[in-house]
Amino acid sequence: MSSRIPKAKQLSRQDKIVKPYFIPMEEKLTFSFSALEKTKHFNLDMTCPNWSSDLFIMLKNVSNYSKAELIRGDLKTYRVHNHENASPPDSLPDGVALRDCYQIRISKSKGGIHGVFNDNIFYVIWLDPLHNMYPDERYGGLRNINPPKTCCADRDEVLKELREENERLKEEREFWENEAEKCYS
Repeated sequence: MSSRIPKAKQLSRQDKIVKPYFIPMEEKLTFSFSALEKTKHFNLDMTCPNWSSDLFIMLKNVSNYSKAELIRGDLKTYRVHNHENASPPDSLPDGVALRDCYQIRISKSKGGIHGVFNDNIFYVIWLDPLHNMYPDERYGGLRNINPPKTCCADRDEVLKELREENERLKEEREFWENEAEKCYS
């Protein structure tokens, strides 16, 4: 009995045409991360595991609206507003005026993203999980975001502590075994 791998069937010309899953609407908002900056106040280090997921849900939902709808306040959940009266802890990139910078909130407790509109494109400049654009003591005030040594630093520290405890317990066991032998000899 021979076990041959079947050959793929030849596709017809019509099968070779890729059919789009969706048709983008030019008037709806799209996002660009080409202006994204990582500063000591605005980046993703130290975020909870769900933050990125919530960010992508927000990006998807906001992408169903136009710039005008967002600025007008049609999507209240994400509180789109400009920063003309803000005092950011870091300098904006050259050529970006504070009055042109906007925030799109992810959720009340998860902060938001900051950037500028250009037609239907929102250029993300800063990711703000710690509410550092408007520091509030309820969210910990203005905080620097200190990156971990590595993505596994916390796990490595726990493993080191467990190995040390294991060695200590082995020594303790040996001591008590020796003491028990003395009692029974």
